[in-house]
This record gives sequence, structure tokens and C-alpha cells, in this order.
Amino acid sequence: MSKEYDKITASHYAAYRPSLHAKILKAVFDSSEKFELGFDVGCGTGKSSIALANYCSNVVGVDPSNEMLEKSLQHPLITYQLIDSNTFNFDNDVFDIITFAGSLYYAKSQSTLDEIIRVAKKNCRIIIYDFEIFLEPICIQLGLRSDIKQPNDYNHQANFSELDEQFITLDNEQINMVSLDIKITDLAHLLLSSKDNYLRLSEAFGAINLYDETTMRLQTVFKNEMTTLKAMTYLTSYSVIK
Repeated sequence: MSKEYDKITASHYAAYRPSLHAKILKAVFDSSEKFELGFDVGCGTGKSSIALANYCSNVVGVDPSNEMLEKSLQHPLITYQLIDSNTFNFDNDVFDIITFAGSLYYAKSQSTLDEIIRVAKKNCRIIIYDFEIFLEPICIQLGLRSDIKQPNDYNHQANFSELDEQFITLDNEQINMVSLDIKITDLAHLLLSSKDNYLRLSEAFGAINLYDETTMRLQTVFKNEMTTLKAMTYLTSYSVIK
């Protein structure tokens, strides 16, 4: 997993994340489904862990970033842990449900999958999901130069394909387009939570009071306190068959 966010962008990440985690999981689980112990790998500041907690008695969220975990959202059903390798500090056969919310791209390896299978109970469900919010049109409306943005090979559809899948079975794959209503003040946080966009905005507007400046520029563009974004959601689900 990559330590992508520093303290500044992590603070914006914590300030606002789109409410898509719960929407994606709602489409996967029956409202009456309940798991004993959930495991959220790459939990960030805990938004995905909280979404998972709606279906679990307890959740463990792990992440390799101290900056993220320092901003984690506290919840009575969730315990957070820092990890620094692909080895998990848990016994065999303990988790009933495991999620990767936008984190598998960084963690994908055979050793990660082997560890997931080790800590998962038989018939454990593994849910890999991500979403892509189309922010580039917003950046263009703000007048940002597109050539400043660095090429990005990030794969929103990362799953366990190309690895040894003998102990898991593919259950479902989904790709959906959704709309997201968002406050302008939250949109500024969303833009600044990406290091690439943070650098672009800083280059364009200066680093002093960048959040306030970005918010003001967005309000000038949209002449409203709300706007609507388009997003694509991606999901792959597996069952453990060991």
C-alpha cells in the first residue's frame, strides 16, 4: 500500500468524503444481514469502516498511514490498527466479512491474498469496491492547466484477477454510474484531498488559505452552494472456499 497522503491532504480527506461507501454496500447486502466481525483493509480515516459497521457487530480497520489514522472517525464498534506490511497480526479464521474500499490497487499481491485467506473464515465474503468521481471538469472550470496533472495509472477496478484464486470464488462484479449532490464547501475539501489536485490548486491560487480561496473560486463558478457530480462505482465480490 502506498502512503499517498501527507498531513495536509489527509486533513481534507478527513473533513469530507462522499457518502458512496454506504450506498455501494447497501446494493450488496440485505438490510437484515449481520456479520460478527468485519475487517476493513486500507480504512483511511474510517469512512469505509463505518459503512461496514452497519452490517457487523464489530469491525477492525487497518491502514499503513499514521496521518490517516490520526484523523480516523471514532465509532463504538470499530477498532483501528496501523499496519506496516502485508502480514496481518490476527489469528487464522477470524473474519466473517472483509472489505477493500479503494485500497486494493496499493495492496494487491499474492502475499496479501494469502493473508486474507488465512484470516478469513470459511465462506467469508470479500468485497472490493471503489468509486471514481469525475473532478477534471471542475478543475477545467477553475481554469487549471491540464498539463500540470501527472499521469496516473491507478486502477479503480483492481481485484484478485491474475493471482492464484484457488481458495476464493467470484460471486459478482458491478459497474454503475451514480450522481452525487455536494456542497461547494465539501467540494473544496474533495479537490484538496487529492495530492495531484492540491498541487495544481496551489500552483494556480497560492498555498496561503488555499481552502478558502478554492471555495471562493468554486462559488464564483457555480453561483450556488450546491452542485452535482457524476461518479462511477466499481465492485467485485468473492467468497472464501477453503
